[in-house]
This record gives sequence, C-alpha cells and structure tokens, in this order.
Amino acid sequence: MSADEIRFPTLGNAIAGRLTTGAVKGLLALAVAWLCTWFISVDATFGKLVIALIVSFVVSEVLGAVLERPIVLREYRAAPGGLGYVLLPLSASVLLTFASTFAVTRAMDAAVLTTAIVAVINTSEVLWLRSWEPGPTPEEEQAKFQEFKAMTSEYFAEDAAELKRRAGHKARERYDKKKARGESKEHGSDGS
Repeated sequence: MSADEIRFPTLGNAIAGRLTTGAVKGLLALAVAWLCTWFISVDATFGKLVIALIVSFVVSEVLGAVLERPIVLREYRAAPGGLGYVLLPLSASVLLTFASTFAVTRAMDAAVLTTAIVAVINTSEVLWLRSWEPGPTPEEEQAKFQEFKAMTSEYFAEDAAELKRRAGHKARERYDKKKARGESKEHGSDGS
C-alpha cells in the first residue's frame, strides 16, 4: 500500500482529538473537584480551581499530542503503544496541573488536590484504553475500512438501487411535464 493511499492523522487532528477527550476529562475533573471541596477544605476558591483545571487540561492535552507525535511518526501508527507513549503525556499532565494550580491559587493543598484528581482521571483513561498496547498499522486500518465499505455497499445495495430508480422516475416525470408545458406554449403561440 502506498503512502498516498494511507490516511494518517496529522498533528492538528491529534491535537483536536486530545482536546475533545480533554474536555470530557476536564468536566469530570471539575465535578470531582466540586465534590471534594465539600469534604476537604482548601485555601482557594472553586473559581480559581476551575481556572487552574481548564488551563492545565488545555495545555497538557496540546503538549501530550506534541510529545506523542515523534513516537507516532517513528512507529508509523496512530496508537503505537509502549511506555514512552503512555508515560510522557501522563507525567506532563500531572506536572502541568500542579504548576498551573499552584500558579493560579498559590495554595499547596489546592495544587495537590487537583493534581491527584487529574492523575487519577488520566491513569483511568490509560488503563481503560490500554494505551500501552500498539494499535493497528495504517495498512490494517485501511483494510478494515475497505472491508466496511464493501459490507456497507452490499448491505444497502437494494436501497441504493431503489433510490436510483425513484430518482430516475421523478426526473422523467419532470422532463415530461416540462416538455408538455413547452409544447403547449408553442401551440398557444401558434393558435393566436
């Protein structure tokens, strides 16, 4: 399979994907932080925790995509797996969360709380997705895509044929109506 036939994600696609999952993880982190502030007293307002979590998730997700990119390119897989692929973005997010929370709140207990929340959420994501295991190669992804296209076209072949038949029938009806109107106009102009 040539490099032109392989659909490989760009850095922009990787950043967009990471920001999307980061938004979901960020909302979860905000909910957990809100619940924790009911039981744990921190020297920062919830508003400052929100700002710190937003900053840390945006920066860490972009940085995570940038850190993963050399590994992705070297292995030529969208999900190459391995410890570096998992630990670099994970450790960067933990460090960025601690630094951003401490910079915003100037409270060590708030920084520790948000860092623990982010560490647990990101570690849960890694464990759930099994990010250390290599994903499919571009050739395997392309083969699955072609198989899916063939199955889909086979499954919907009757529906597609029916839609084409109806469209052709409607087009003929419109043509016949247009032709009939055109002839009646010609007859009307001849008769007067």
